[in-house]
Amino acid sequence: MSMPEFAVLKEMCQSYIQDREDINKKLQDNLNKIAEIDVFLKKLREEEGTDLKIFSPRSFENIHGDEINKKEEERNNFEKENQSYYHKINQLDKQIEQLDQFINEENKYCRFKVLDIQEKERHRIARELHDSSVQNLAHLVHMIELSSMFIDRDPVRAKLELESCMRNLRSVIDEIRETIFNLRPMSFDDLGFKQSIDDLITKLKSNYKNCIIEYHVCDLDKCKFKVNDLQTIDLFLVTIYRIINEGITNALKSSEADKIILNVTSEGENCYIAIKDNGKGFYVDEVIEQHNNHFGIAIMQERVNLINGKIDIISEPGSGTELNIKIPLI
Repeated sequence: MSMPEFAVLKEMCQSYIQDREDINKKLQDNLNKIAEIDVFLKKLREEEGTDLKIFSPRSFENIHGDEINKKEEERNNFEKENQSYYHKINQLDKQIEQLDQFINEENKYCRFKVLDIQEKERHRIARELHDSSVQNLAHLVHMIELSSMFIDRDPVRAKLELESCMRNLRSVIDEIRETIFNLRPMSFDDLGFKQSIDDLITKLKSNYKNCIIEYHVCDLDKCKFKVNDLQTIDLFLVTIYRIINEGITNALKSSEADKIILNVTSEGENCYIAIKDNGKGFYVDEVIEQHNNHFGIAIMQERVNLINGKIDIISEPGSGTELNIKIPLI
């Protein structure tokens, strides 16, 4: 089931709950009226048991007959209404219970999808750290050991080795900083979505000097969202930022492109992301079938799905790749 349909089910459940509350109020009103009628009839009977029997030969029913019949008819009508209300409440309870069970199952599925994304992210980060930072640090250990061997016999060479260690260590620090930046861009908290994208593109241009990156990004911070919860909006924008980052980084690392174009626009209640490169391209069906071997595309697709979006991947070998993403604004 898609996320928009899931949202519709939640709205239906809330509607049923509201209907049940409205019917319960009507039911309680009728019960109060029935109680008032019972008190009224009891009071009449008490009066008949005292004054009326002493001073009047006529029966209690003859004196108050019309009034009693009218009240009893009202009481019967209220009881009939209540029987109908009880039936409707039972039906609504069953519908609410069924929807609750279904929604809880869908929530469980969504939680597992989130856990799956988190696990893949951990796997990717661990692989990046192992392939770059950890190996470079291990190499630095060997260089320092070599420097310690030369420190007495050849101080000049030992000094050169240590200077090389310092350069490599700075490189490792930059790699770790980049990993931390990818976890949570610092500029996002301070400057917002658009500036964070500007900073991301600037960093990528610096790291991949052989590729031209052109981009136009609207300021999604200023869009009109359906929700007022700032934390939800922040999470939504961070997710879009990660989708963009993943899409461009994939193209830079895998496509061998020398030009990438990014466009982010908003129209009506939707956000549109288009990422196009002139790289080597690929067969889309093969990549989708090898889902687990393409972490970048898999994570990007799942992130898009979790925020109710749709992604269309257009690519062929030798023809570059185009990603078209449509995401409803929350």
